[in-house]
Amino acid sequence: MLQRKKDKITKYVLSSTLLATTFAGQASVYAADEKVAPDVTQTIVKELMNKGILTGNQNGDMNLDGKLTRIQVAAILARSLNLKLSDNPDISFKDVSSDSWGLKYIHALEKLGVITGSSGKFRPNDIITKEELAVILVRVTQTSIVGKGDNLTFSDKDSVSPWARAYVQAAIDAKLLPVDSGKFNPKKQVTRKEVAVVTDSFIKNEKYEAYKQSANDLLNKGEKISNSDPSI
Repeated sequence: MLQRKKDKITKYVLSSTLLATTFAGQASVYAADEKVAPDVTQTIVKELMNKGILTGNQNGDMNLDGKLTRIQVAAILARSLNLKLSDNPDISFKDVSSDSWGLKYIHALEKLGVITGSSGKFRPNDIITKEELAVILVRVTQTSIVGKGDNLTFSDKDSVSPWARAYVQAAIDAKLLPVDSGKFNPKKQVTRKEVAVVTDSFIKNEKYEAYKQSANDLLNKGEKISNSDPSI
């Protein structure tokens, strides 16, 4: 079974170019135009699987070139932070069912203010975009968005949604996400392998334990993160 999983992971990582990222300007991972060796990617994925952060489907298939839904990213993030999950989660999103497999993860992140949805909906099965990922990363790391959003310099800046502009600039300034060849590609749908590299960077960052402790302390107190904007 282990060999089978290894073969399936290898299948999806050969000749892959992964997302370059750093977290909070502290732990540099890969340059924006650098190709990540397949064996490095495979090691990252295996480590995340061993930690229970990243999981495959019922057949053990990771499908690393596939896209990630919002509910899947919520699960990965909650697992990364080792959030204490409620045994009886309730949810205010009308499009998340009470028997959803990801309800407990969405519930925890909603309580923290990391995810807020729009018009009472979370859109759990929508593919997450790069600008949405920027919002989540900035909130989790509690990177300040004060004074951000009006100084975007990349060529496709007009494609960034108004509600994401401050977060995108904060994410770029803090080196949470890169600008690739002068573009940010805000509407780009992120892949599993890209999120895997971002997640690996996050849990290996020197501030990771502080992020995790802060998130869990706030959750226990029923409080939200400092830079959560309830209008988003």
